[in-house]
Amino acid sequence: MTLGSAGNTQGPALHILEVAKQYTVMYICGDDYDEEEPVLSQWVAVKGENRFFAESPEALLGLVCIYEALGNDWNKYSSYDTEHIFQRDPSYLL
Repeated sequence: MTLGSAGNTQGPALHILEVAKQYTVMYICGDDYDEEEPVLSQWVAVKGENRFFAESPEALLGLVCIYEALGNDWNKYSSYDTEHIFQRDPSYLL
């Protein structure tokens, strides 16, 4: 199975957020522009006191999953060593 982020993955991401994970999801449109406080277009997921913001439903689901997996200490992995990832040979994907 191969899956990549595309137009047809927004629906499943939103379904998981709203139905499976019980978040309230909203879309804030950048057209609501205020010169003093510019607002970017972004997706928002809210549950209790937790609020997540992202540029796509897929990214929003990813942030929720990060928080659910790591909790309030999610940021301690910001310096996770990724060098081994960049050294991998992607030719096996072809």
